[in-house]
Amino acid sequence: MKLNLRMTGKAIGSAAKAKASKIVSDQLLKYVANIRKVKVHIDEVPSKFHGTLTQCSIEVLLPGLPSISVKAKGKNLVQAISRAVSNSETVLTQKLC
Repeated sequence: MKLNLRMTGKAIGSAAKAKASKIVSDQLLKYVANIRKVKVHIDEVPSKFHGTLTQCSIEVLLPGLPSISVKAKGKNLVQAISRAVSNSETVLTQKLC
């Protein structure tokens, strides 16, 4: 499983990249045989009530099946990534079982 992580607006530090990679790989570990590539895109989006939120878009490329795209927002990078990975895990379970 390849992991492609990118962020627009500002640079990601090596510690944040390592933490994001660990979150994604740990939660999608049981589907690693069915996943070709995971693309993670992080954005800062404005919000009316909360100032600026972090939005995480995850695209999971599956061999022989349509890809899965999921978006989630959070107060920080870790919360947004964990929400998006959890949602993509739910969709993967539905598609593969």
